[in-house]
Amino acid sequence: MERFVTDASRGAPPALSGVASWKWYRHYLRDPLDFFSTVQNRFGQLAVLGNPIPLAPSKRRFILTIGAPFNRIVLGRTDLFRPGGQVLRGPRGSAHHRIRQGIFSMYGPHQTADRKMMQPPLTRPSVATYVGAMSQLIDSFIDRWRLSQQLDMYAEMRTLSNWVAAQLLFGSDDFGAARRLGETIEQWLLLDSETRERLSIIDLPGTSFSRLMRKAEEVEMLMKAEIQRKRLARAATPDVLSLLIDVREKTPDALPEWRLIAHAVILYAASFETTANALAWTLFLIAQHPAIAAELQAEIDRGVTNWPPDYAMLDELPLLDAVIKESMRLLPPVAYTFRTPMQEVELDGLTLGIKDKILLVHYLTHRDPDVFANPNRFEPKRWFAAKPDPYEYVAFSAGPRLCLGVTFAMLELKLTVARVMQRVRLSVVAGARIDAGIQLTLRPTLGIPMVVEPQDRRFAAAEISGDLRRLVEFA
Repeated sequence: MERFVTDASRGAPPALSGVASWKWYRHYLRDPLDFFSTVQNRFGQLAVLGNPIPLAPSKRRFILTIGAPFNRIVLGRTDLFRPGGQVLRGPRGSAHHRIRQGIFSMYGPHQTADRKMMQPPLTRPSVATYVGAMSQLIDSFIDRWRLSQQLDMYAEMRTLSNWVAAQLLFGSDDFGAARRLGETIEQWLLLDSETRERLSIIDLPGTSFSRLMRKAEEVEMLMKAEIQRKRLARAATPDVLSLLIDVREKTPDALPEWRLIAHAVILYAASFETTANALAWTLFLIAQHPAIAAELQAEIDRGVTNWPPDYAMLDELPLLDAVIKESMRLLPPVAYTFRTPMQEVELDGLTLGIKDKILLVHYLTHRDPDVFANPNRFEPKRWFAAKPDPYEYVAFSAGPRLCLGVTFAMLELKLTVARVMQRVRLSVVAGARIDAGIQLTLRPTLGIPMVVEPQDRRFAAAEISGDLRRLVEFA
């Protein structure tokens, strides 16, 4: 058995189980972000929640870990820890069970081989070729806005990200079908979250579990239709879905049809879900920090002298890069992830078994004051000097399973923020309630109401209410 001791070690923590754990599970289901902070304040960087049912035979525990030392072990050792899956397993043979088994939940030789298949269209040279098409999509999207119009910027960024995923990752020009597919995938994931919160595990009419199973069937059907359209179109561009279809047809034993569908579903979901959150939060934080907005506007004015810009031009915008990194540090779309040991290991004196679930809480890792001074403040310029190691800043995960689409996502983020600021000024509606919660991702649960203004450079913050003020310290 391998043993690990971190520099955060206090020795094996006590396990909270049975009746003693009830209030903690309730707290987690009600408000995960506050739960994580409360656990850290009470127990430190490592905590254990056992089975809430007294004398129950199940030995599964939930192990909460916070900080780079745990990330380095768990994310770095893919031979010892596998992904735990972000959605319920579902009954074997069900559509839900099939489509949950995409690239992010795989491990072992098949995962390595499939990841390698997907990489070519997501490398830096390939992504550089998307600049023109992505820039055109962004312009077409902003063309829909009107001055003085109030918009939910979260909903807007979801739509834009869906457009980008549909055309560039999946090569689809049928935006109606693509949007329906994206919305259906989102509904499926939200139903999964609702089902877990309600502890609904019986497939009876009217239950959230039943709705989840039916929605998974709809997702699978729509993705099959999308794949069939791709097969008939035979697009020349090497988008991700076309590449997977080619692999499937040339070597069907290497990539069975159900896994092709699962990869496509999860990639589609990930490609717009996390990016939309990052874009919405970033535009909000820029609007609420006028001095930073003014400096960023000046950098964009100097650096982005033509549209579409040269790909290399974006590398010469350090403040834009820092603004995006800082936004994803404060409000990471993926606030925590799961891993499961593949064999017994010992972590800080605690023996972990193959049924245990490890939670890596990235939201709090990004708030380590020893790494990020003033951790609750939006201070992009910290990135001019800060050099956190890959396990201290994990907005795109870390280790061998680093996000495949990080280069693509950063391009979309930079192009969108730059073009929005060139064309308009967005201001937050005064008195707006901005709440942040975890529903699949760390998202604005009530949206972000913003007004489209002419780009007059009259940046000003608005008074807001809501629980976001717990997470971000505004001046």
